[in-house]
Order: sequence, then structure tokens, then C-alpha cells
Amino acid sequence: MLQDGVKAAVGKVAARLTTQSEQERVGSCLLIAYDLIAQRLSGGEPLREPSFFKRRERKAQQDLRSEAEELLEGTFLAARDAYEERKVELLGRFYANAAFADGIDASHLNHILSLAKLLTYRQLVIIGILGTLDRSTVRSSDFREAGSLPSATIGVLFETYQMVGLDLISSTDSGYILGVADINPGLLKIQGNGAHLFNLLRPDLVPDEDKTFFFEAMK
Repeated sequence: MLQDGVKAAVGKVAARLTTQSEQERVGSCLLIAYDLIAQRLSGGEPLREPSFFKRRERKAQQDLRSEAEELLEGTFLAARDAYEERKVELLGRFYANAAFADGIDASHLNHILSLAKLLTYRQLVIIGILGTLDRSTVRSSDFREAGSLPSATIGVLFETYQMVGLDLISSTDSGYILGVADINPGLLKIQGNGAHLFNLLRPDLVPDEDKTFFFEAMK
């Protein structure tokens, strides 16, 4: 069932690929997802509920594709459009992990994918950092009295604040973050869909050099 869905999704997306770079991104996403799924199956881990991979029957109407096939097509299209090419590996991980994620239904997975498309690579890396953060490595106060800040720090603060507005990040002390100056790096945590993005995309696994911007900005 999974292989049939992959073939169908690849066929649909292939017709929409117009450049070599788009083909390479979708191909990389497919290989990453396939390899990760194969590793987990080889380790004896079962796929999620079978209904996720089966075509859906409807009375007196045309049958629908499986939820897995729809999600895979969406993942491929996200990879195709990922001009930040480092996101492609994260998207491959997303689909591989979604194939085993019993507790998250297809509609929710589609919403999480839309968030992954919306966020920049750097924002996804921030989610990965906050999911495993050693709080002693960042400042333990907010930026209200910080004075003039480097432009790089301001950029990271605004990217973080956008995720606060999306309810992906909050403060461990339940305090309100009403603006970028209210951000206290030592109190930040992921929540809700932020945790789902962490678990499905595993942005904590990106190279260490891709994380240095955060610690430089939040020191």
C-alpha cells in the first residue's frame, strides 16, 4: 500500500516539475523519506494504522486517494518549492515520521506541513534548539534593557516572536510575550504544534554550525 501511494504521488508531482533543481529537491526528499521508513521497518517498528494507507471509499461518489498519498504529494510539493534547500531533509523526515505517528490524524498532519512550509529553515532550527536547550548556554533575562542590539540579534528575535504568535513557542513561567523585547531565551519552550514540528521534522539533528546563529544572538 505504501509503495503504491509513493508511485502515484511521484507520478502526479513529476508532471509539475519544470526545472532541474525542482527535480533534485523532490528526488532528495523521496530518498530521505524512503530510507528512514525502511530503517524503522527493518528495526521491527510497525507503520501507523492501515486505514491511513488505504484508498477511501465513498458511496455514489468517486473514491478518494489514501491519506498517506495525499500527504506525500503535499510533502513533495513543499520540497519542490523549498528554495531554502536545507528544508528538504526536514521535509523528508516529516513524511517518514508521519508514517508511524499513530496519535496524529491526517488533517492535523496537513496543518503541521503547512506550518513547516510557512517557517524559514532558521525558524525550524530554533524549534530544534528549544526542544533540547541547555538553558545555561543562553541569557536568562529579556531584552527590555538591552539597549542597541546587533541587526542579526534583532532578526532572530523577530523570527522567534512570529512563532510565539503562532503558539509554537511560549515561556516556561507562563509570562506574556507581547513584543520582541519580552523574549527571555532562558525561559523559552516549544508547545503544541511546535512540539509536533520538533518530533516530526527533527530539526535538532541539523549540523551544529547551522545552530550557532541562535546562541550568538541570545547570549
